[in-house]
Amino acid sequence: MMRTVFELKVWQKDDQSCFFLLLWDDRKKQLTASLSGAGDVQRRYQRWQQRYARFYLPSPRNIRDSGCLNPGSGDPGNDLREAETVLIHAFHRWLGEGETRKIQQRIRDELMRIARQATARRNETEIPTGIDLFLACDSAEMARLPWEVWELAPADAPPGTVRIIRTAMDMDGAGQGLNLSPTRKTRILALLGEAPNLPLQEHWKALRSLRSIAEVERVAWLPDEDPVIIKTRIAQAICDDRGWDVLFFAGHSDETTVTGGRFAIAPHVSCSISELEEQLAQAKERGLQLAIFNSCSGVSIAHALMELGVQVVAMREPIRNDVAQSFLSHLCQELNQHQDILDALIHTRHYLQSTEKFAFPSAHLLPSFFSPPNAIPYCIEPFGWKRQLQQWIPTKVEAIAFSTVLALSLLTPVQNFLYQQRMWVQAIYRDWTHQLAPTKTPPVLLIEIDQESINRAISKINQFQIEPIDRRYLASIIHQLTAFEAKTVGLTYRLDTQESGEEALIKATQTAIKTENTWFVFAMAEYENWIPRDRIANPAWTLRGDGNIYSWDLPLPDDPTCAQGCPFPYMLALSHTFSQQALPTLPQPTLQNRGNFQAQISQYIRQTKAQNQLPAPLPQIGLLPGLQIMLDFSIPPDQVYERLSAWKFLNVSSLNSEFQRRLQQQVVIISSGHSDAVDNFPVLPAVDYWCRFGQNIRQQLPDCPNSITIGEVYAYTVHHLLLHHRIIRFPDWWLVCLAAILGKDVALMLLKSPYRQRRKLVYGFVGATVAVGLIALQLYTFASVSIPWLLPSVIFWVYIIAHWKSTRTGNFRSQRNSS
Repeated sequence: MMRTVFELKVWQKDDQSCFFLLLWDDRKKQLTASLSGAGDVQRRYQRWQQRYARFYLPSPRNIRDSGCLNPGSGDPGNDLREAETVLIHAFHRWLGEGETRKIQQRIRDELMRIARQATARRNETEIPTGIDLFLACDSAEMARLPWEVWELAPADAPPGTVRIIRTAMDMDGAGQGLNLSPTRKTRILALLGEAPNLPLQEHWKALRSLRSIAEVERVAWLPDEDPVIIKTRIAQAICDDRGWDVLFFAGHSDETTVTGGRFAIAPHVSCSISELEEQLAQAKERGLQLAIFNSCSGVSIAHALMELGVQVVAMREPIRNDVAQSFLSHLCQELNQHQDILDALIHTRHYLQSTEKFAFPSAHLLPSFFSPPNAIPYCIEPFGWKRQLQQWIPTKVEAIAFSTVLALSLLTPVQNFLYQQRMWVQAIYRDWTHQLAPTKTPPVLLIEIDQESINRAISKINQFQIEPIDRRYLASIIHQLTAFEAKTVGLTYRLDTQESGEEALIKATQTAIKTENTWFVFAMAEYENWIPRDRIANPAWTLRGDGNIYSWDLPLPDDPTCAQGCPFPYMLALSHTFSQQALPTLPQPTLQNRGNFQAQISQYIRQTKAQNQLPAPLPQIGLLPGLQIMLDFSIPPDQVYERLSAWKFLNVSSLNSEFQRRLQQQVVIISSGHSDAVDNFPVLPAVDYWCRFGQNIRQQLPDCPNSITIGEVYAYTVHHLLLHHRIIRFPDWWLVCLAAILGKDVALMLLKSPYRQRRKLVYGFVGATVAVGLIALQLYTFASVSIPWLLPSVIFWVYIIAHWKSTRTGNFRSQRNSS
């Protein structure tokens, strides 16, 4: 709601004349007037003061100790009302003489213009609804006069049509301009200056009636407390870095010449405004807009606070306790209706003048509103859900941090890096906490054709080929596997070209199928035109699977029946499951089969699935969109696969029955094992950790390699499928968003907490962040759930640190503006 603003400056040249200057339209227009001296009005005022003191403050001593006397009755009250009437008539008569009538007329003309605009637009909410007159006097005698009763508006105008606001003569500028929209609930600090016979509990009760629209806290004197401690505690409370919107004082106060007034905070302990100037200035920067001094003679205090840019409600004369209580009670009722402070004050003065005129004569003349020039009177705005949502609007720092971290959480390279580091930490956690699976036979036998195997093969096989791999060497491995009655064998080598020695490989494969019904699975990459030759991997009795590794996700088929193909390790796990079960209707790899073996397996899966007889390792898991099933390299490799160099395997005695028994229960993967293979991956930190610190692995590998082979990745995949080990990973961006919400909520909570408590809370949240990390590690181990920790923790603490710095530097107001 906007109002037209006028400024009026009054100079008392001498006892015989006064000069008035009216300014409006941003001081572009002005009107001057001269008037005779206000000597008669001032004498009437002095007489009114005497009658006022006789009624409310019968003892001169109590004039100085204001605020604790019993009300009078009888003739003093009648005399006071008579003195008030005489004063008001004299004041109106003086202002109605001579040129000051031009000021009154100019203001009434403006009111007429406002009324015409309202009629033309028929929407009073779009135009100014009244006039605010900022009044400044150059002398204390002129400022004492009851300017609020000046009848500038027509008699039939509603109260508050023209509002008089007292300001300082030497203050320039636009004051506060607009009220800042609060992004938190209004905060009120109550200073209660305890003293004998002061019923301040009633004041506190009235203030607490504002709890529905404001947070109200109090600072009061404690018995036997040292004066230095009292003053220090009050000073610290005033400059609390959470900020205050309203400062309230009830107790004794008085005017002073140079210290800006003083107020009593305890028996025989007083503070002056100048003593607290630094703390009050900090409070102003952190949001303080209004001070209410419900105490005696507060004009000096009001002017001192105005210089700091704070609006003030103060009493121009001593005030008795019961009057102060009635005033505050009704003022709080008006504030609870979200009236601005000036309207609330006008209505409270009207209440004292009408309803309480017999009990408290002339009390309505005491309270005045002081404000910097052109400032809009403060209002406790409703703090509904819209205002609460404004708290959650990100600041510039928060928006940049959130968008950056969110973008990082969506980048695949960043995700791969974080995944690798998480596996490394998880491996260390498993090792240090001894949360490893019991030692047993690994489900995979990884036969690696490493450099030593190649060197030995070159000396034994004429014209041995490394690339592509010599088919005769593969045949020798398969013959050895047949001797040990291997059930499931997977080959990762490219067999898409015709090479010498191919017949030996074909014969070895067919022999294994004929004698042992061995399930063979060949890796392929159809989109790279890498498809094993049908003569080697005959579709009638062998299976094929996609050998590409696209990510560190657990490769699962789109169709569990594998009608359109399946990943190579999945097909291996499926074949091993079938090979270990005696099922009468299950198709078997035989040389007599003339159909497509993989199609037959697909049809069998489809039938058994319909009959709810699906074999065990087929994953039946439903995930929410965005969830991933990850490979888990935090498990020690010796629990995943048994590694054996090809040359060692070829030298294993056929009489080794223990080895034979173990091999028959394993999936055999034949893969490259030398460091220069084209399908190797950079070694993962977790795998490197187990190599360097895992005792069994150190015995197998004298030196830790700088790469991980494709066979090792397949082995981990087969292990997970056969043992139903699935790590479900929540997307980082889910947790980043959740952490941002939680961080904002915690930051807002810290803003509402005292500084000392805030430090304890911050330390607590540091501990909680570490605890969440440990819980995430344990959940991974215990429940197979991977919960991202690093990026969510970063965004959580960015929010907290940003708010912490803003409160430490007193930049609370700028933070609210940026919102």
